[in-house]
Amino acid sequence: MKPAARKPERPREPGRIRSVLLALAVHGAFFALIVFGVTWQSRPTPPLQAELWDKLPPGPPAAAPKADPAPPEPEPAKPAPEPPKPEPPKPEPPKAEPKPEPPKPDPAIAERKEREKKERERKEAERREQEKKELARKEQERKEREARAAAEAKARAKAAAEAKAKAEAEAQAKAAAEAATQARLSEIDRYRGRIRDKIRGKANVPDTVRGNPEVQVRITILPGGEVLDARVVKASANRVYDEAILRAIRSASPLPVPPASSELFPTFRDLILNFEHER
Repeated sequence: MKPAARKPERPREPGRIRSVLLALAVHGAFFALIVFGVTWQSRPTPPLQAELWDKLPPGPPAAAPKADPAPPEPEPAKPAPEPPKPEPPKPEPPKAEPKPEPPKPDPAIAERKEREKKERERKEAERREQEKKELARKEQERKEREARAAAEAKARAKAAAEAKAKAEAEAQAKAAAEAATQARLSEIDRYRGRIRDKIRGKANVPDTVRGNPEVQVRITILPGGEVLDARVVKASANRVYDEAILRAIRSASPLPVPPASSELFPTFRDLILNFEHER
């Protein structure tokens, strides 16, 4: 027969007994703490007693020897401090990531950017030049407008002055013409009056003529005042008076008329006069 197989022995764990004893001590401390706490909390409060006296008690007796004070109650056992918890390991600071190296500029991109920059600068310069030309053009137009306005104002002032001078000249000419016309009319009236007075001086009106008969005659006069013809245009109511006036006209020839060279003489070539008998 084969011998029975031996069970393998478990290796003894080091420090097992010490751990058991430590656990028993901790449990005993907890148990004592619980018992002391319950006993201390359930202790009743001693009642208060008071005595009433009719009279004051006699004086205190002689001081008795003081008894020894009762020994103080033992303090409860403090619980064993818990073992400090191990601090969690501090996290390692993050490692700084290495900065990537800046990419090297591409020569083609740099050249393109340079061309774009020059193109922008060229366009900006052209824009500024265009604005400068536009401002110069507007300034020139403004000066031209001001010059035209000044010329127009000057022309208007000159035209107004000329119109005023012309109006004044026309007014003066008109006044002069009116004065000349008035003088001419006055001169004509003066000659007519002289002719009428001379004819009246030659008239031989009979005494038989009564009232105020009035006759209108037309006299044709030659240069120098000679009477070419005389006839009645509008007869009066008295034929004797009309014939007496015609005879006086022929007797008064030559009549006092302006010289033939005068501008007034044509007015007297065919002269119409009215004669009224005055007695």
